[in-house]
Parts: sequence; structure tokens; C-alpha cells
Amino acid sequence: MATSSLYKALVVAVAFSTLALAVPTPASLGSDLQILLHNDLYGNESTRGDVVIVLGTPQTQQAAASDCSALAESLWTPPSDLTADNFLAYLAYQSGQQSGSGHWWPSRDGRGYPPSYPFGPSHGEVYFIAGSGSNGACKVITTSAKTFDMNCDAKLPALCTNTAPLSGINYTDTSPRVQTQVASGNAMYTGFRDKISFRFLGIQYGTYPQRFTYSSALEPTGDVSALEFGAICRQIDGLTNVNDGSEDCLHLNIYSPYLPSPKTAKPMLKPVLFWIHGGAYINGYGSDPTWDGGNLASRGDIVVVTINYRLGDFGFLVGPNGTGLNGNYGISDQVSALKWVKANIAAFGGDPNHVTIGGQSAGAGSVRALLQSPPAAGLFAGAILESDPSPPSYSYYLSLDQEYAAQTLPILNLTGCGSSNSNAEVACLRNYNASALVGLAAVANNVVVDGTYVVTPAITFNGTGHVNKVPLLMGTMRDEGGSLDTVVQTTNLSLSLAKNFLPVAPVVDNPSVFPLPGSGNVTLDIYNVTTRVSTDASFYCLDVATAYAVAKTHLLPEMYYYQFNRSYQIPYWPPPPNKALCNAPPDAAHPAGNPDAEYFKCHSGDLTTIFATWRRWGLPERDENDTPFTQFIIDSWSSWVRTWNPNPDPALLKIRGYANTTREMALAGSLWAQVDASAPTLRKVQWPSSQEPFPEAAQCSALGLPLDYFFLPGV
Repeated sequence: MATSSLYKALVVAVAFSTLALAVPTPASLGSDLQILLHNDLYGNESTRGDVVIVLGTPQTQQAAASDCSALAESLWTPPSDLTADNFLAYLAYQSGQQSGSGHWWPSRDGRGYPPSYPFGPSHGEVYFIAGSGSNGACKVITTSAKTFDMNCDAKLPALCTNTAPLSGINYTDTSPRVQTQVASGNAMYTGFRDKISFRFLGIQYGTYPQRFTYSSALEPTGDVSALEFGAICRQIDGLTNVNDGSEDCLHLNIYSPYLPSPKTAKPMLKPVLFWIHGGAYINGYGSDPTWDGGNLASRGDIVVVTINYRLGDFGFLVGPNGTGLNGNYGISDQVSALKWVKANIAAFGGDPNHVTIGGQSAGAGSVRALLQSPPAAGLFAGAILESDPSPPSYSYYLSLDQEYAAQTLPILNLTGCGSSNSNAEVACLRNYNASALVGLAAVANNVVVDGTYVVTPAITFNGTGHVNKVPLLMGTMRDEGGSLDTVVQTTNLSLSLAKNFLPVAPVVDNPSVFPLPGSGNVTLDIYNVTTRVSTDASFYCLDVATAYAVAKTHLLPEMYYYQFNRSYQIPYWPPPPNKALCNAPPDAAHPAGNPDAEYFKCHSGDLTTIFATWRRWGLPERDENDTPFTQFIIDSWSSWVRTWNPNPDPALLKIRGYANTTREMALAGSLWAQVDASAPTLRKVQWPSSQEPFPEAAQCSALGLPLDYFFLPGV
């Protein structure tokens, strides 16, 4: 199914190939393209400078040189110190994984190797490189770094240079020399490559809908520039605090290590991570540098997709009964984006049948909603929930009448759109100035039971209701509330809890369960307990109860849980004074902060690690483990996306030379285990990680959120 869709998409490439001859496509080159390097995540500081573009389709040396030239590159000259343990070894590994692809050899002897091949099979496959040998022969290299001469008219894959610079927040080269085109549907998309991945940005995936209506997946047509990010959705931008954006904002971004060709019999389509940003359903966008997908796509060998979706009133406002304004427009956008991915991602190197949806905060809330959404069925095959909030509006959805009363009526009052005529209310809200609507003191940002995209108030564990049954990875930061709670300058615990709208009696009546740390700073101790209560009540307790219920009922085929105990906070959030509390404290040996010291591991403190973007933000390396830890997390998360097991394959780690992750796994001494309802454990993610029993049992019980919460009467 994926292959036939790919063929249809790539046939269009031939028709389009004459439109912009200066911009190469896999079809015009007659070869698939793969950017390959050992991405150690050090960026421009890396000592591993070798990077190649692999022309995977066999061709003569002259044709390969011509294709490299069309890419504004040349055949690659390997460094003199290239050893058998090198980044090219992955080529042999992945073709072995792609059983039957075997497209490297045009003529074979009994061993499956060319007659002139002087080495045994253990030396791997052969590629044209720069240079000439004796008697007019051409130079080739094996994946174990052996070079020899071969007839230039042999048909082999080839290795081109890749001199495109690494993109960054402040500079990205999108000039014609690094542009690449991909055909899908009836459209031709012009993207570009940087040092580590192919990037297609700002692609419109959904129809521009009338305000307060559902979107639908767009059928692409014509020439599409995908060289820069599209407009963000209407919001108060969390980065700039500016009322910004557009209602015409349904764009997605694709980061891929591989672009297939119609001449590849069995394209090596990559698993896809479909990322949904957070922001309380009121702000955020897919182009945030925090989740730039380049490093994750490159090191993890997956395709990453990030999206915009409508937010606030534009994404979630519910109208009066009978008007058809049923909310969840933002959820419909996510489904539209998934449908676009299903139809088109193969042309960009992604496997449409191996899509994992993932999100953090409200993005995780979106994933939870999609797990029970009938229209999303069959559009994804795995899921990740990071820091899934558990207040009622995120995990238990209101009816349309309840939401209208809770969030729409205040908006009607502030806009002056309230009327006894429901159609007049709708017309007024649809015509209300977009910027003014965003700036109101009231906002609609709840997922609701709309009867189409969400049909039940919550995921059920008794066999009723719709559930998309896919493997699930979920978890939380240790101190989610540290960046969300108000720091109250007080020595009164009850006051701090009340100011943060947290339960008071269950905490102050149980001092042995919620003890003050006794640091000598009473105000900080009060905040410490407040953060513990906030984290448990708003995130952790119901999240582990969800994991426990999934494991107990076998509702989903796989269930893994984690707790992040090392973090690197996004530079623009949270604001002071929480910002200082959520960052590792500096000391003489660690002027940028000591991650091994005690500090709050706050909400969103995992994101720059999971996407390896803290360097992109210009943040410093705090200690000798920051980069190895980031490598380990990328390897674990991409392992989940590929296999739905977060334990990386040791053989793959060895082939790719990912020694730090191998070292972490050896130091940890145990594998990340699935949640077992009889003795539930989680992975404490730190350096090194460890497998530990679910913590906070007494605290969750005191808050009325025990591990078996979803099995209590009336729940």
C-alpha cells in the first residue's frame, strides 16, 4: 500500500522534472538520496566532519559524478584516517534490514559480489568515490573503508560530498545550490538540505477553513515553496509575548534523512514521528526551534513532522446548541495533518504505515484525545505522551453545554456578542476582529465531547468506548509544577497551596506524607512541597494510574513509563522567579550549572534534550555528560519510534558507533521494562538511568488519586 502510493507520487516527478531543471529531484537524478554522517550532536563543534549524500541507485561513475554535480557537489574523497569502524558501516546494516533490496550489484558471481571484488563479504557494499586508478579504472570504497579500482562502467551506488552548512536559528542557507524538489500528489515541493537532513518547511496540509469549522486534508497541487516556515496560528506568542499569527496557519514541517526514487525497487522508508506541540491549547507552533527535527531525524534515522493547529477560541470555542459549533477544531486539524501525512509522507522518505504520534503538555493532551478519536483510527501506529496534564479539562472532557457555560459565555460577554438569537451570536463571533479576540481576558481551550472527533468523556478501561490500540510510551518530569506554580513568599504552607489552587487539607493534615525538606530556607521548603503537590495532583498521579490501568487491562499492546530526573530548561520559559529554580545551580566547577546538583526538574525541561536543540539555542554544555545524555535520549526515543521498544538495539549502536549510549546502558545495568501491573516500575531517566518502583504512592493516595484510581467506583 505504501509502495503503490509512493509510485503514484513519484510518477508525477517525471512530469514536473522539466519545470525547474536547476533544482534536482530524486526522479531527475534517477536515484534515491540519503544524507549520512555520524551525528554526535556536537553540531559545528563536532570533530566528526565527514558527511555524504548517498546516491543509492546503481549507475556508472560518470553518471554518478553528473548527479553529484547536479546537487552542486562532487564525488566524495574519504579521509586518509577512515577506519573499518566508520559511519559508512550503517549502509550495509540498513540494506540488511531492508531484506531483498539488494540493488547494489548489477552483475553477480555465485557469492553475490562483482567478479572484480577482491574482498570477502564481511567488507560490505561498494560505492563510487572520487579518484581514478590504474588503466582508466575508477575508485570505489567498501563500507568497511577498503578502497580499490573498478571498471568505471560498472553500475554502483555512489557517495557525494555534502557541503551544505548546518542550519541555525539565526542563519539558514536555502540558496538554489542546496535546494531539492519532491513530487507528491499533483504538487512539486521545493525544500532544501542542510548538513544533517532534508528540510521541507511551511507546507500547507489543510484547507483554510471558515472560522469555527472543521478542517480537511488538502490535496496538494502545483509548485509549492517549502523553504521557510509558514504563519503561526493566532495567539499571544509565548516567545515574544506579541499578539501574532494568522487564521490561515495549517502548516507542517518535514525533516528527513532520506528521499526515495522511483527507480528504487524497495525504498527504505523511515518510521515517522508526528509531533504535536504544547502550550495549553492557546499558544505554540511547529516551527519553535525547541523541536527542530533535524538532529532527531539524522541521528535516529527517522522522519520528523511538526505541525501547527488552531488554538484558543479559533481552535476550541463551542457555540450555542444547534449551531454546529462543536469545538475541537484544533483536534480536527491534527487529524487533517495525519491524513496528509498518510497520503504524502512516502515521497519524503517516511513510512505512512509506521507513524508515531507524540506530544508534550497540551500536545500530550492532544495525543490522549487522538487515542480515543474514531476519525484518527488507522492514521498512526504508536504514541508518546510527555507530561500529559491531568486536570479535568485535559483528561475528562466536558459536554458541549458544559463548555458553552464554562468558557463561551464569558467570551460572549466580553465581545458583546451575547444574544437571544444563537445565529446572531455565531455571526458576531465569526466577524469579530481576530487580534481583539486573542487579546480577551477569557479564552476557550478545552477539548470537548463533540460527537465526531471525541465521542466519550475519557478513555475507558472496561472495554467500552473507542480506543486506538497502539503501543504507548509516557512519562513526566520529576518536578512538573516547578515552572508552573506561583512562588509565594511565605512560611505558611496552607497559603502557598491555596494561592496555587491546590488541595490544602490532605497536605497539611499529613505532614509525614508531605514533609518539609528542612533545608534551612523555610520559604523554599514551602515551595518545594507546593511543587510536589502540584506535580502529583496535576500530572504524575493520574498519569501513572493510566499506565497502571493500561497494564492491568492490557488495553494497549505495549506500555512503558519514565520519569525525567535531569533537565535543561527552554531558554524563554518559565519566567522569573521560577526560571532560576528550574535551572541547574552553578558552582566553581560548573559555571553554567551542575546537573548533578539538586534543582527542580521542571515542566518542559526535557524538550531540548529529546530534540537535541539546546546547542541550537546557544546554550552551553554544563558538564561532561550533557552531550552523552542527549545522545542516549535521542537513541532511546528514536528506538521507540522505530520499534516501540525504548531500549536501543546493541547491534545498531555498535554499527553506528554510538558508544556513549552503549556505555550508559552498561552503567544502568538493566533494561527499561514495561509496566507490570503486579509490580509497576518506571525508568528514572538520568545519567545513568535506573528502573525503580512507582514513587509517590502515599502522596497520590492522600490526594485521592491512588494507583487504582480508574477502577474506583464512580470513576
